[in-house]
Amino acid sequence: MSDTSLFILTGASRGLGAALAQALMQPGRRLICVARGDNAELRAQAAAAGVTLDWHQVDLSDAHAAEAWMTKTLAALPAFANVTLVLNAGAVEPIGTIDTLRADTLLPHLQLNLAGPMALTAALLRGTAEWNAQRRVLAISSGAARRPITGWAAYCTGKAGLDMFVRALNADGDASVRAVALAPGVIDTDMQRTIRGADFAGVQRFRDLHAHGELVSPQDAATRIAAYLVRPDFGATELDDLRNIA
Repeated sequence: MSDTSLFILTGASRGLGAALAQALMQPGRRLICVARGDNAELRAQAAAAGVTLDWHQVDLSDAHAAEAWMTKTLAALPAFANVTLVLNAGAVEPIGTIDTLRADTLLPHLQLNLAGPMALTAALLRGTAEWNAQRRVLAISSGAARRPITGWAAYCTGKAGLDMFVRALNADGDASVRAVALAPGVIDTDMQRTIRGADFAGVQRFRDLHAHGELVSPQDAATRIAAYLVRPDFGATELDDLRNIA
């Protein structure tokens, strides 16, 4: 069994995901990043830091492809004593009133934000079942999972489902598994730029947050999340919010 810790991070190519990859690059860890795109700068940083980083490009809006990737990746690895899965990949679009939703955009959204994370987690549990490992799952959630936002029906529903999935995962009662759905706050990423450019009832609030410099930087959020992942009380609060954590 490897004496290093394994971290698997989805949606790592940009925004919060890229910042999390940087924050997780520490000696004694193996980091596996998966995203639709590449990030050569992150790969170079890992090489310079002497951290083993495996980069995989997968379209995570295809839950079948996501599941197959996780299964194949784990089968090629040695056993690790500690395994952490960070479910960060997600999208906010489609944005609009419910009568504007269409299956051709709704289904990929829900595969990326809900079905894919569920399939990835299930594949992780199967693939590490014989490792005798302590396994942690962190799902990046949202305040939108816990209160409705007009125009965000798809996003609110997918993230609320992810919250419930985390609760169901903990309810399974496997002592080797602890899971948390963590809302990270409003972060200055491409997703926020998409939101500010959209047409929905509450858009002015997000434009004001940006105008007043009230968005959290991806680096600050990532540093706090990376510390949260290794806390001894991880899992004590299964639906958590980074803004409530000292």
